[in-house]
Amino acid sequence: MTTEQAMFLRDFLLQRVEEAHLVTLRVLSSLPEAQSEYRPTHRSRSAREVACHIINTELVLLNGIITGTFNRSACDLPDTELDMTELIAEYDDRFAKGIEAIRKLTVKKLTSYVSFYGVFRHPAVVFLTFLHDHTVLHRGRLSDYIRNMGSKVSMIRSVDGNFVSMGQPAMKYLWTERAWEEGELAKAA
Repeated sequence: MTTEQAMFLRDFLLQRVEEAHLVTLRVLSSLPEAQSEYRPTHRSRSAREVACHIINTELVLLNGIITGTFNRSACDLPDTELDMTELIAEYDDRFAKGIEAIRKLTVKKLTSYVSFYGVFRHPAVVFLTFLHDHTVLHRGRLSDYIRNMGSKVSMIRSVDGNFVSMGQPAMKYLWTERAWEEGELAKAA
């Protein structure tokens, strides 16, 4: 992997991960604390367990990309006994710090091959795709739980304060939140 490829991949994937994070925060915030033990079947994880799984897996993956090793026990995970509001706040704070740390990684760190628990090895930057895809999968599941409880998933507000439907493409609302120079917007599209 060349320097240019690593930097492009990092920037492209970080944008996708950050976009997904905004939606994930809305879904997590829509989970009613009083119904957080809801399970669609007795074999299913509770809504709270799914939420904690999303949060903990993201933090483990971010930490693994940064440190070059995936070790769940070495990652200081949030206390799952916190109420959802506190858990979401801690997750958001630690997510932001993790993303900033990845932005500062050297090309050598980004392109170093990292083993994922001995199952497979990829350059560290590639694990951002795992983070994104894993979160989207479980966030969808959690959204179903929330709807089954009779609650609604919060809609997203754009910078101008208007609500944006969850059904609209992510880029439509997220690009409106960015301050793009006219030339930069043309290059981004």
